[in-house]
Amino acid sequence: MKKSVVFIVQQLSQPRCIKRITTIQNNGIPVVVYGFDNGLYSDNLNNLPFKIKEIIKRDKSDSKLKKIKFFKSTIKRILQENKKSSIFYFFGYEIATIAYVLGCRNYIYEEADVSAARIKSKLFRNFLLRIDRHIIRKSLLTIFTSEGFIDYIFKNKTVPKQIILLPNKLNQYFDSSKKKAVVKKNIDINKIKFGFIGLIRYPNTIIRFAKVVGKHFPQHEFHFYGDAERPEYIDNEVTSYKNIYFHGAFKNPVDLPAIYNNIDISVVCYDTTSGNVKIAEPNKLYESIFFETPIVVSSETFLATKVKKYNAGDSIDASNDESIIQYIKGLNSEHLNQISLALSKVNHKILIDSPEELINSINKIIL
Repeated sequence: MKKSVVFIVQQLSQPRCIKRITTIQNNGIPVVVYGFDNGLYSDNLNNLPFKIKEIIKRDKSDSKLKKIKFFKSTIKRILQENKKSSIFYFFGYEIATIAYVLGCRNYIYEEADVSAARIKSKLFRNFLLRIDRHIIRKSLLTIFTSEGFIDYIFKNKTVPKQIILLPNKLNQYFDSSKKKAVVKKNIDINKIKFGFIGLIRYPNTIIRFAKVVGKHFPQHEFHFYGDAERPEYIDNEVTSYKNIYFHGAFKNPVDLPAIYNNIDISVVCYDTTSGNVKIAEPNKLYESIFFETPIVVSSETFLATKVKKYNAGDSIDASNDESIIQYIKGLNSEHLNQISLALSKVNHKILIDSPEELINSINKIIL
């Protein structure tokens, strides 16, 4: 009899986590799902294809210490409730670290965000990396969502064999040409529709980009799809421009075709003052390629190298108004349409999540 895989999810409505749980369940593996919810991406929790054992509400405004204490008491209870014949699957460094400290050793660990990379203090950063490496080595299996994580976490050290690389590609919902439903037309250079899709944050880059469009390019548009991480990010200036639009929360993956139908350039200029941004491989890369939409990203990042590899768009310093202005002024129809044409020739199969290695590895563990 197969053991159950008990998921503890740091943010239950996160599309990547939903995708992973769905894939594992669809391959005949019993799942039990516990998830924390802070109110973000709430639409994604409607009509889930799997049952949820418990949704644990938490206040996203809680202090770091209060959040960790809440996680600790809740995770301790979940571990006790499921200690018989279960394999645990932890999404995120905080969940995995707390569970390990509480004594859990039969776990799978998925890391999509290297917490240590955000730390400015070299001493503290190296301390967190040592913990991360230890948790990875003691895991039954570890999943990385970016190749950049391997080099950053292990550098010249030996890389454990139980690591699986699973970039955050498209949901298998799109594993059919009928579900693409996006027909790209030639971009009107006199009215470019820029778009940001996801959790609205990074005021120094993403919101700066929108403000530059609003202030300097009234002929163009900027469209936001998603909730704001903090209300203060959507300030009076950004809402004052008539060519900036806020469409609110959306449901991933079903709403993506309509969203990409309404934008010409996907803006994925995350703030590189966060070290994690420099090494991440976000799903927006694969979405943009799939929907044949040029992408602009922050320069000097792992993502920028991927964009260059696929000829998928451009990279700029989006923390600087003048850099954004010059980028927009330099855009032309030929360049953008050449990118879209190049993306149309990419084999869509390589852009969609392929979980065979993960499923085979989990089956070996739970049997």
